[in-house]
Amino acid sequence: MIRLLYPLIFSMAIIPEADKHLENLQSVAQTARMTVKYIRDGMDGFHSNVMDFYQIINERGKQGQEPSS
Repeated sequence: MIRLLYPLIFSMAIIPEADKHLENLQSVAQTARMTVKYIRDGMDGFHSNVMDFYQIINERGKQGQEPSS
């Protein structure tokens, strides 16, 4: 896989201001990585809260179905 990148790397070495372009690309990649992390964390938190809510609803439903003596 790395060998496929050699022509790209060599062509980037010839391009003027390649460092600037790579810094921009790195910034975009880092932003995308952090966005994915935040979305994943948010979904995990949401799932956890929904499961807690579901358990509370089930417990209340079971308490309401029990015959009173």
